[in-house]
Amino acid sequence: MPVEIGNFEQKTHPKDFVLKRAIKAPRKLVFECLTTAEHLVHFWAPKPFTTHNCKLELRPGGEWTYTFRSPDGQEHNGKHIYREIEPPRKLVMEAGVPGPDGKPFFTIRQTILLEDKGQETGLTLEMKVLQANPGSEPFLGGAKQGTQMTLDQLVEYVEAGAGKG
Repeated sequence: MPVEIGNFEQKTHPKDFVLKRAIKAPRKLVFECLTTAEHLVHFWAPKPFTTHNCKLELRPGGEWTYTFRSPDGQEHNGKHIYREIEPPRKLVMEAGVPGPDGKPFFTIRQTILLEDKGQETGLTLEMKVLQANPGSEPFLGGAKQGTQMTLDQLVEYVEAGAGKG
């Protein structure tokens, strides 16, 4: 099914979704993993992609840029703009993948909420399509599955000690 094209800031897009995870780790550590380049490179990509060139400026209006690399060497650059940051509870970002002309194939808003549940952290990630342009279909079509894989890798990474031996 083709992806609907247009502006969806004020209406639902068929590719909008909400995902939830329970992570056996303190909320502060989960937030740190979601906001630090040294951690993000370990999980922020759907398998079998890897993340490279990860740089971020954690402040409202700050940018987070990175490159996804496929096993055959294809690369896709990603760019997020932080809209809201409330450590260690909330992140709101807008993101897109630039096309060959530099204009984004799409713009999405990702809202990540972290809830302290004692020995666990509840994570809710909402993806809202704000704008879908021609060429967005392969990206938005696989966004939910790719985000599920990314969150599974986050859980695995954090619960294994977040890179700490």
